[in-house]
Amino acid sequence: MKIDEIGIKPQVGSTDNKQDNTKADGSFADILKKSLNEVNELQNRADDSIKSIAEGKMDNMQDAVIAIEKADVSLKLVTEIRNKAIEAYKEIMRMQV
Repeated sequence: MKIDEIGIKPQVGSTDNKQDNTKADGSFADILKKSLNEVNELQNRADDSIKSIAEGKMDNMQDAVIAIEKADVSLKLVTEIRNKAIEAYKEIMRMQV
């Protein structure tokens, strides 16, 4: 199965859409760090939205709710990825060599 068949878009800045799928643009650790930084930024935006609501500075409540929901969904996704990684690690450790 090719990447474009499952709906994954090429990385930003990639000029060749028919690149070799075996080559990775970054290591798993780099991708994980980038993702965690994005989740942290979404959490910070949600916190700022909550503060703005409490202080009465935000007129549009919808933007705050959207920011909070994005942060919530991204945190749930990262948690599930962590759980799957731990599960895979445990499964590997149970394998007999």
